[in-house]
Amino acid sequence: MKRKSLGMGGQFDDWEVGEDYECVKILGQGSYGAVCSAIHKPSGKKMAIKKMDGVFEDEVDCKRILREINLLRKLQHPYVISVFDVIEPKSHETFDTVYLVLELAESDLKKVIKSAIHLQIKHIQTVVYNLLCAVKYLHSANVIHRDLKPANVLVNEDCSVKICDFGLARSITGVESASMLLNGRKFNKDDEETKAEEAEHDVILQGTEIAKIHYKDNLNQDHEDATMNQMNELKLDELGKPKSEEEKKKEISKKLIRSKDARKNMKRELTGHVVTRWYRAPELILLEKDYGPAIDMWSVGCIFAELLGMMKESAPTYLDRKPLFPGKSCFPLSPDKHAKEERKGFPFSKNDQLAVIFEVIGSPLEEDKSFVTDQKALEYLEAFPARPKTDLHQLYPGAGDEALDLLNRILVFNPYFRITVEEALSHAFFKKVRKPEKEVNSEVQIQIEFEKEHLDRKKLRQLFLEEIQFYKTQKQNAAAHQH
Repeated sequence: MKRKSLGMGGQFDDWEVGEDYECVKILGQGSYGAVCSAIHKPSGKKMAIKKMDGVFEDEVDCKRILREINLLRKLQHPYVISVFDVIEPKSHETFDTVYLVLELAESDLKKVIKSAIHLQIKHIQTVVYNLLCAVKYLHSANVIHRDLKPANVLVNEDCSVKICDFGLARSITGVESASMLLNGRKFNKDDEETKAEEAEHDVILQGTEIAKIHYKDNLNQDHEDATMNQMNELKLDELGKPKSEEEKKKEISKKLIRSKDARKNMKRELTGHVVTRWYRAPELILLEKDYGPAIDMWSVGCIFAELLGMMKESAPTYLDRKPLFPGKSCFPLSPDKHAKEERKGFPFSKNDQLAVIFEVIGSPLEEDKSFVTDQKALEYLEAFPARPKTDLHQLYPGAGDEALDLLNRILVFNPYFRITVEEALSHAFFKKVRKPEKEVNSEVQIQIEFEKEHLDRKKLRQLFLEEIQFYKTQKQNAAAHQH
C-alpha cells in the first residue's frame, strides 16, 4: 500500500512500506536511495527504513545490497546495526525497490563532527573503545567492513555506537591470505578438504600475528614500563632472551621479502576499489592483492584522529575541523588529471592521498615497504619526497600522551606492523572505560554462500526473496507465540 504522509507534502507517496509502518521524516539521501525515520505501528517503536530503488539495474550494486542484508542477518552484536525487517513487496516477480527496516540511532559521527559541540577525552575514549569492540566482533566472525568512516558509525547520546552500511563488507572465510604464507603454510590447491580445514583454523588475516611493535617517540616512563612488561611476555628466542621490538619488526620484514613472489602470485580474491579515499589504508591504495582486518584498523585510526580534532584545544571552532588525510586524488585508481608535476614518470600532486598521509606519518623506510609486492607500486613510492613524521602533539595539543601513542600505533604504513584490534583494546588509553565483558568474539565464522557464484538477475531476485521470507517467517512465529 502506498502510504501518504499527512502534512509532509507527499514526500512518501511512492514509499510502499505496507500497513505496519508509518514514515515520519527523511533522514538522509545518497546514491543508494533514502533513509527515513518511521514508526512500527504494532509496537509503537521508532525505526529507520532504508529505501533502495532500482536494485536490479546494476548487478554490482545489486550484489552489494544483497550482501549487506545477508551479513546483517548473520551479525548479532549490540554495536552492529540490526535489521528488524525486509518489507515484502507486492509483486515477487517485478519488484525493483527494497525496503530495509533497521533500528534507529540518534546521529552518526559525520553529523557529530560537523556540529558545534566539543568533545572531552572521556567521550572520545568511550566512542573509540565501543567502535573497537564492534570491530573485534566483526574480525572474529571473519568479516572486514572495508568502508569504515564517520558516516557509517551511528552514535547515541550515551556514546554507544552502531556500525552500519555493510555494502562493501566481505567475509574472508576461506580466502587464501599472506599470513598463511608467512607462517610457512601453503595450500595444496588440489586438496579442498585440507584447504577448508586450514582456512577454518587460520583465517586470521593480516595484522593478527604482529609482534608488539611500539614506537619510542613521545613515550613517557609509564609507556616504557608497559612496553618492557609486554616485551617480557613475548616468546623467547633461541638464546632464551626476549626479542626486541626492532628484531621482531626485522623478522616480519624478512618473511615478507622472502614470500614476495608467492604473495604476488596469489589469486586476487578481494577487490581493490574499496573504502572512501580519506579512510583508505596504504595497502589498498597500492592495490595489494592480499589485505585483511588491518585495513579496518587504519580507518578506525582516521576516525579517532577526527574525534581528537573535536577537542576545544585542537580546533577553535567546529568550522576549523578537518579529516586527518583529506586527499583529493588517489593514484592509480583516481589520479589527479591536472597534476602539474611528474616525478620518476608518475603524475605527482601534493594532494595525492599517499602524499597527504606521508605529511603526517613520515615517509616509509625500506622495511616499511616490505609488504609491497608490485614493482610499479615500489617505483611509485620512490617518487615521493622524503618527509619527517609530524609530532601529533602539534595537531592535537589537548589529547595527551596515551591517546597519541595509540594513534601512532594505528597509523602505521606497513599493515603487518600496525596494531591489532586486541592490542588496541588493551592499550592504556582505554583503562578507565574498559569492560572486558564487552569484548566478545563471534561464535561463528560468517560466510556469504553466494559470493563466488555467477548471479544473473533471476538468481539475485530469488536470493532477495529468500532474505525477505526469513523475516516473514520470524514475524509469523512471533505472532504464533503471542497467541
